[in-house]
Amino acid sequence: MKIIKIKAYEFAELSEKARENFRNEMYKEPFEYETGNLNDDGEMIIAYDYFAEWDLQDQIEHCDANEYLFDVYGNLVCHLQEID
Repeated sequence: MKIIKIKAYEFAELSEKARENFRNEMYKEPFEYETGNLNDDGEMIIAYDYFAEWDLQDQIEHCDANEYLFDVYGNLVCHLQEID
């Protein structure tokens, strides 16, 4: 096993270019929600909410709540293990 050190950033700490990279990635996975309305066939209408369309504060709060960490380019850094 190799032990390496990396820098991980919160969304608020990223440059605008890095944030934009993540926003573009998030377009691939919109948040699906029910509108509360039915279509002509009586089925629930589903709508989509896109992270990139939220204001910056909402984006920051979402990333903080989900404890997302990023590399300097705005890529998610997953499955980190802290060691002493």
